[in-house]
Amino acid sequence: MRTSQELASALAERMKNAMNNRPAQEPVDRRGEIIPGKRYRDERGRMVTVLRASQLRVSYRREGHTGVSETGRREFEIKFTEVKS
Repeated sequence: MRTSQELASALAERMKNAMNNRPAQEPVDRRGEIIPGKRYRDERGRMVTVLRASQLRVSYRREGHTGVSETGRREFEIKFTEVKS
């Protein structure tokens, strides 16, 4: 029977080998990610601020308005462009 020390060292060795043989991860492109707090311009040039974003919907507030607007994510990505600060 193997001792707990032998089991621990064998497990550590297996973990090292797994880490060395794993495929390299590509960097994630987050430029297109819709994040709450980011500012965008609509097709008429008006500013909006994103309040919430899910996989399907985006809630935002137009500059100068108190109400919250909501649209589908695909439509938002088509009609709005991110403002680079």
